[in-house]
Amino acid sequence: MKITAKDIAREAGVSEATVSIILNNKAGHYRISEKTRQKVLEIAERYEFTCNPIAVSLATRKTHTIGLILPNLVNPFLANISTGIEKCAQENEYALLLCNCEENVQQCVKYLDILQKRYADGILLVLPREKEVNANQKLVEAALRKCRVPVILIEHYLQKAPCDFMAVDNVQGGYLAAEYLLKKGHTRIGHIAGEQFTRQRTCGYLKALKDYGIPIDRSLVMQGDFSIESGYECGKRLLGLGVTAVFAGNDYMALGVWRAARELGLRIPEDVSLVGFDDDPVAVVMDVPLTTVRQPGTTLGKAASEMLVQKIEAERGTYQQYYFPPQLIERSSAAAR
Repeated sequence: MKITAKDIAREAGVSEATVSIILNNKAGHYRISEKTRQKVLEIAERYEFTCNPIAVSLATRKTHTIGLILPNLVNPFLANISTGIEKCAQENEYALLLCNCEENVQQCVKYLDILQKRYADGILLVLPREKEVNANQKLVEAALRKCRVPVILIEHYLQKAPCDFMAVDNVQGGYLAAEYLLKKGHTRIGHIAGEQFTRQRTCGYLKALKDYGIPIDRSLVMQGDFSIESGYECGKRLLGLGVTAVFAGNDYMALGVWRAARELGLRIPEDVSLVGFDDDPVAVVMDVPLTTVRQPGTTLGKAASEMLVQKIEAERGTYQQYYFPPQLIERSSAAAR
């Protein structure tokens, strides 16, 4: 006769849910004694019992599935985040459902609903571009409040969203970049900011100037959009203002600055020093390898996934924020003044 989890539960004197938790190696997240765990395992081994995943889902009300919503599939930083998430999912035997909202807020909100209807136990969310979110902020916040499963926001913070939040410490990253140039003797340092959600990189840059006693010249802070073209246009203007160094808000804008410098007959790093942000693959294929600030994307993704698994399995209710320190990667694009 085929034995069931109900039979094991009856013989062990526990509930079917307890049997499912033990046989799926989740006893550590619940108040289950070692004696009970061993008893259930011995009975299961004696009858050569294996779990039916559908039955486990019904008993525990969990599907062992995590949803991941990304704004695009081309950003290398998002690829690193996804790698960390996948590692954690594998280690904890969770399936991963990937959704690409293509920088569309309405599609992002649809995916939040779809993932819940597909019984995802929790959701990891990287929101689209901030200007898109700001234009639809009430819609996004309302969708997150309606979520019946835990959601962790990565990188883009929403103050009114009932979610945990994890991100790279962009203030520290901006500070590291500016301080590196300051220590090399530069005092006239231009900065090209990126999209609004990375404004903290600019805050770090400004804080470093203040800490080193350098007067802040707002004309040396320009607004880009993370593209090579915006780096090129802003770079031309900054170089025309006589800066000796540029801190670009990402590596693609740094590439634009490099192009502008070359057209103006300026050499990097002999005439102009250059620091980027992200440590994208482009940083090492430039004619002069780019000094940049590396974001710990894989670490961030793994930590966010681990927190989500804990919330799913232990049903923790408090919301937390975590920031991960970036790292300055020194190459050949900056020289002493």
